Amino acid sequence: MLVIEEFLTMLSKQSKGILMFILCVFALMSFINWLAKLFSWGRYKQPEVKSKGYGNLIYMVTQFFANLINDFKHFLALVIVLIFAGLIIFSMAATDLFYQKMEALKLVIASLGGIMGTVIGYYFGESAARTNSAITGNGEAAQQSDPLEGKESIQEDVYTTMQPAPDPGIDLKE
Repeated sequence: MLVIEEFLTMLSKQSKGILMFILCVFALMSFINWLAKLFSWGRYKQPEVKSKGYGNLIYMVTQFFANLINDFKHFLALVIVLIFAGLIIFSMAATDLFYQKMEALKLVIASLGGIMGTVIGYYFGESAARTNSAITGNGEAAQQSDPLEGKESIQEDVYTTMQPAPDPGIDLKE
C-alpha cells in the first residue's frame, strides 16, 4: 500500500503525471503481452503436436533455419546486397591501375551477379504476386478468368486460335 501511495505522490508532483501514468500502464501491458508470447500463455498457446518425428534433432535444425529465413528474408536480402556493394567498392579500391580495377570488377560481378539477380527477381516476383491477388472494392478476392472456359479441350483452343503464317513474298526459285 505504501508503494502505491508513493507512486501516486510522484504522479502528483510531476507536471504531466497522468501522461506518465498512462505510459506506465501501456508499458506494463506490453510487458505482459511479451511474456504471454514468450511463454505461450492464453491466446498464444500452441497446440500440442503428437508425432514421433517432431522430436528429433534434424527436424528441429531444419525448422530453425526455415523459420530464420522466413522471418528475416528481407534482412537477408539486404545483407546480400550490402555484401555485393561492399565487394565492388573493395575491388575498385584495392588497386590503382584501371585495367586491374576492371578485372576485379568483372570477377565480382561474374561471381555474385546471379545472386543479385535472384534477389531482384524475388522482390519483383513478390510484388507481382501481391498485385495479382489484390482485393476488389467489395471485399472479395479478384477472380482470374479461365482461358479454356467454354472449350472442350486444349486442342480445340489451339486449333481455333491458330492462323496460317503470312506469305513472306520470297521467291525461292531465283
